[in-house]
Amino acid sequence: MKNQFLLLQIEWKKLRRSTILLISVFAVILTAVFVFAADPNRYTEHVGWYMDEVQPWSIFFLLPSITALFGSYLICRETEDDTLKSLRLIPIHPARLTTVKLLLTFLFALVLSLLLFTITCLTELFLHGTALSFPLILRMFLQYLSNGIGVFFAVSPLIAFCAFRKNGQWAALIVTEIYSIGGLFATISDPYRTYYPIAAIFQFSGYYPATLKNRLLSVMILISCGMFTFFFLWMCQKCKREDPHHILNMI
Repeated sequence: MKNQFLLLQIEWKKLRRSTILLISVFAVILTAVFVFAADPNRYTEHVGWYMDEVQPWSIFFLLPSITALFGSYLICRETEDDTLKSLRLIPIHPARLTTVKLLLTFLFALVLSLLLFTITCLTELFLHGTALSFPLILRMFLQYLSNGIGVFFAVSPLIAFCAFRKNGQWAALIVTEIYSIGGLFATISDPYRTYYPIAAIFQFSGYYPATLKNRLLSVMILISCGMFTFFFLWMCQKCKREDPHHILNMI
């Protein structure tokens, strides 16, 4: 556990020299501003509508793609910066290092989602003051928190698949954006709303009303995405010559 925490600190220090964090924060702020500018009168008149409306916009067009970009960038960087050979000379197990990178990606998705919550909550407080009730704030907080968790699990297979390819972070960004927009159409009908991972996020968080059965199925779909990711990464680590491209070429 101590080694895991140390690796997490090292990865974080390396990220502080990268511009990807600033770009991500800017994208979050821009999304919040864009949604509000689309219909400011409605958000001014109705309590909670702004916090509610930002959720689908952020999930269909922002959080999944930026999370996939971030996660695949963390893994791709070791290969592109030619530091992977150096890492093999020190006693760091590749699987442990990849797990730390995925954990950091998970925290990244949570932070971005909660940043959106903070922006929208402060805006609602400014517009409506005491009319914004604590139960509503708590419900929205839990939904945004669940969104961050769901986004990570939904895009984790794409992170794993694209991360070991050359310039895989850009492939992950493009593929995930298409994948996320597909969720926009999947939410129209009930079967796809439950089984399509991006759409399942809304039932998992409680944004869409759903039966207990459908909500549990959505949770299982998201967990399955995470299990597939770790299985795929485990296969990459077990391949001959410990080269993930050997597995990818077979696929």
